[in-house]
Amino acid sequence: MGLAAVLPGLLGARGLIDEALAQSADLTHDTLSGLVAFMFPGDDPYSAAQGVTAPGPGGIAANVVATFIQNLDQYVPAGTPLTGDRSLPASSGVATLLNSYANQVNPAAAGGAFPSAFSRLSFAEKAEVFKRFESEAAAADTEVRFVAGILHGFAAFLSFLEAGVFDPATRGVTKRAVGWEVASYVGPAEGHREHLGYWKGRKKAVQSPGYARRRRRQRRRKARRR
Repeated sequence: MGLAAVLPGLLGARGLIDEALAQSADLTHDTLSGLVAFMFPGDDPYSAAQGVTAPGPGGIAANVVATFIQNLDQYVPAGTPLTGDRSLPASSGVATLLNSYANQVNPAAAGGAFPSAFSRLSFAEKAEVFKRFESEAAAADTEVRFVAGILHGFAAFLSFLEAGVFDPATRGVTKRAVGWEVASYVGPAEGHREHLGYWKGRKKAVQSPGYARRRRRQRRRKARRR
């Protein structure tokens, strides 16, 4: 069963439909920023609030939260039907669930002055949120379970790509991506020195004398076995 069909039911069972519908784009962005920092900590305020940081820029500096939201809404068609003319973007529904679990884990969390409960949790508490999300009984054998399992991985995946600095107009990047720096990736190139020309001046593939001798010995052994 698709997420578009299951998500409203899961939110409804928790009495979260109205909350999800009323959720602002800023709150969704803030919640998923807390998730990106969870997967790729850096020296940003979201990482500091969770108590796990890393030297230099991380997922927040990679500027991928908007892309994360856009892809989530497109993967599970934005506008999940509810009743009447009401609809719910998948990102809003997922963010509402994350904040609901966050309030269960630690309703008094005060890591940073963020509007979303999830972003105020410690690193270990965020892990507990996903433990509960992934084991949600009402989501068994549904796409919600699948999304719960890949949500953090997708956040990390986007953070290490050039999604945050990609310019669709030029089909290029506006600057080096954070993931490139962390991975020491030199960037795209029209061929590298080690892939140009021929090894040791060779112009064609040749069979070495040693290889030929080994092949002859192998053939003789096979012939004797027959």
